[in-house]
Amino acid sequence: MEEQYKIEKAQLTELELRFEPLEAEFKAILEERDLAYHARLAAEREVFRRQQAALALQAWWRSYRVRKTCQAIAKKRAKAAAKGKKKEKGKKGKKAKEQPAAEDKPAEEKTTEQEKPAEPGAAE
Repeated sequence: MEEQYKIEKAQLTELELRFEPLEAEFKAILEERDLAYHARLAAEREVFRRQQAALALQAWWRSYRVRKTCQAIAKKRAKAAAKGKKKEKGKKGKKAKEQPAAEDKPAEEKTTEQEKPAEPGAAE
């Protein structure tokens, strides 16, 4: 039994010696893969973070432009409304004071020049 044990022990030692360089190489490969995996994850996180930041900036810029446009439109409308109210008051006031309504005109004023009789002494 002891001889069998010595033989097997020698074989184990020989296999371990052959296996040591392979094991070191395997561990190095695993480390490289692990580093590459973590680098890829970090790069993906960075891309995702940049995309999220770009989306946030774009949304902010769009909302800023919309707000500014709405403010400009509101100012124009307010200015036009204020201007329109002043004109309407002025027009109504002038019309009411200067020109009587068409219905209020006497029948003589409603006739056109063609309907009016010719003046004496006018050339025909």
